[in-house]
Amino acid sequence: MILLESILDGIRDIKDHFGRTMLQLVGIILGAGSIVATFSLSVAGKSASMNYYKVSGGIQKISVFDKPTGKVTLDAKALASKGLTYHDATVLKREGKEIDLVSPVANENMTLRYRDVEKPRSIMGVTPAYSPMNDFRAGSGRFITDNDLATAARVVVLGTERAQEFFGSDDPIGKTISINGTGYLVVGVMEEKYFSFDHKRNVMRWLNRQIYIPLTTFVTRKGESLERGKVSFMHVRMKDVKRNEEAVDEIKAILFREHGTKDFDVFSRVANLRRNEQNNQMYDMTFMICGIISLLVGGIVVMNIQLASFNERVREVGTRKAVGASPAQIFFQFLSETILVSVVGGFLGIVVGKFFCDGIAALTRDPAAITVGTAVWAIVFAAGTGLVFGMYPAIRASRLNPIEALRAE
Repeated sequence: MILLESILDGIRDIKDHFGRTMLQLVGIILGAGSIVATFSLSVAGKSASMNYYKVSGGIQKISVFDKPTGKVTLDAKALASKGLTYHDATVLKREGKEIDLVSPVANENMTLRYRDVEKPRSIMGVTPAYSPMNDFRAGSGRFITDNDLATAARVVVLGTERAQEFFGSDDPIGKTISINGTGYLVVGVMEEKYFSFDHKRNVMRWLNRQIYIPLTTFVTRKGESLERGKVSFMHVRMKDVKRNEEAVDEIKAILFREHGTKDFDVFSRVANLRRNEQNNQMYDMTFMICGIISLLVGGIVVMNIQLASFNERVREVGTRKAVGASPAQIFFQFLSETILVSVVGGFLGIVVGKFFCDGIAALTRDPAAITVGTAVWAIVFAAGTGLVFGMYPAIRASRLNPIEALRAE
C-alpha cells in the first residue's frame, strides 16, 4: 500500500507542476530516442543482411575469383596456370572434406536471335549445382540437368526478363532460340527473384536478366578441352558455418596445389559478416554513448528539479512526517515521481526514436525497424536513469527532520 500511495502522490504532483515535468522530460526523451535509433538501425541492418544472404544462397556460400599474381615467377607450373578452370571445380568437389557443393560459372557476351529480335546478351555456362547454390529455381519447365551437362546438350534456360524480352507474352518452353548462330532449345524459365533493402530497388534483378546453358556446352563450343576449360568464378558451399576457416583454408590449399601460385581470391560470407559486425560496432558504440550521455544529462536535470521541488515542499514534507508519514513513504513518493517521469519520457522517446530512424533511413537508404526488444531497452534505460538520479532527492526528503521543516519559511 505504501508503494501505491506513493505512486498516486507522485502522479498528483506531476499534474500540479506540469511545466517543471516537461523540463525533466526533454533530456530523457532525447536519450531514449537516441538509444531507440541506435538499436533499430543496427538490428534492422543485420536482419536485412541475413535475409539477403538467405534468399541468395545462405551465409555458407564461399566465392572464388581469379586474381593476377602481380609478380613474375620462375615456377613452370605457376606460369602454366590460366586461372580457374572446370578441372579445379571437379577437384574441389572430389577432394573437399569441408564442402558439399561446387558451382563453377563461365560467362561471355553472345548474340541471341529469335525471329526478328536480335541482341547481344551475357550467357552463363553453369552446372546443376547453380540452382541450389543460389536458391534459384525454374518457375516453369526445368533447370540444367546432369544429363545436359554429360551430353553437352544445346539447351537454354532464361531469366524472366530475358524470356519477356525475346518472346513477349508467348510461352518460350519448347521453342528454339539462336545463340551465336546455333539453335538452342528453351527448356525452362526461372522464377522471378526479388529482394529490396529499401522497398524501392530490386537488388536481385540481375538474376532475372540471366541466360543459362550447360557449362560443358559453353566450353566445348568455344573449342576448349573440358578439363582446361576456363571459368569466370566459382561458388562453393561449406558444410558447417562453424568450420568456416577450415573450409576456406582447404579451398586455398587445393587450388594452390593445382595452380602452383596464388592467382585466386577466396571470399567467405561468414568472414564478411563478421567484418561488417566489427565495423558496425564502432558506429553502434558511438550512437549508444551519445544516447547514454543524453540520458545522463537528462538525469542530472531531473535530479536538480527534484531537489528544487523538495526545497519548495519542505514544510509540506515536514507536516506529513509530523502527522505520521514514515520515511519510507516520503522516500517512495519522491522516487516514484522521478521514475514515472523517466518512464513517460522513455515512451515518448520511442516515438522520437521512430522519427530519428525514418530520417536516417531516408538519408542513408539503410533499413530501420523498431523491434519490441528495442522499445523495452529504451524503457529500461529511461527507468534506470530515473531510479539512479532520483535516489538522492528521495533520500534527502526521507531524512528531513519534521521540527526543522516546520520552522522553514
